[in-house]
Amino acid sequence: MDDFDNLERLAKLRDKDIINEEEFVTLKRNIVSRNIGMCPDCKSGVAYALLAWFLGMFGAHNFYAGYTKRAIAQLLLTVFSWILFFIPLVVVQIWALADMCLINKDAQGRPFKGDKTLVLIIRITAVAFYVISYLIAFMGIIAAVVAGGKSAIAAAPLTSAVPPIPHGTIIYH
Repeated sequence: MDDFDNLERLAKLRDKDIINEEEFVTLKRNIVSRNIGMCPDCKSGVAYALLAWFLGMFGAHNFYAGYTKRAIAQLLLTVFSWILFFIPLVVVQIWALADMCLINKDAQGRPFKGDKTLVLIIRITAVAFYVISYLIAFMGIIAAVVAGGKSAIAAAPLTSAVPPIPHGTIIYH
């Protein structure tokens, strides 16, 4: 609370014209920057975003932030996705991506600490990565449907460097 009192004193000094606006802003920034690291229990937003991107299908980011029930649900859906032909993996992946983009606090309601710009860059990169990946996958599926399920190798005609032998020719060894 001392720093809160210092901010009030600074405002009074500015109002009395003892310090000018520039000095007030500089001193205020010093007090605020000193208090940014005051939450030792706060979780890192960068760590949360990276866990969601790379291990989100296992719920690692939710375990980290304290959302245990959500994390267990993601983990179980991933582990038992083979029962439903791995379709739940796509659901859990989109769920983890949504968590990464929308959650800014841990389970106790404390905001994540760390560089907000870096977290934003990680979020944008992850969304772009997944959008491009899904577009490539869907284009491959559409190409396979259009080709009638045949692969490009099976559809290509066989060619050989050896010229064809005319019918009725006798070959001696």
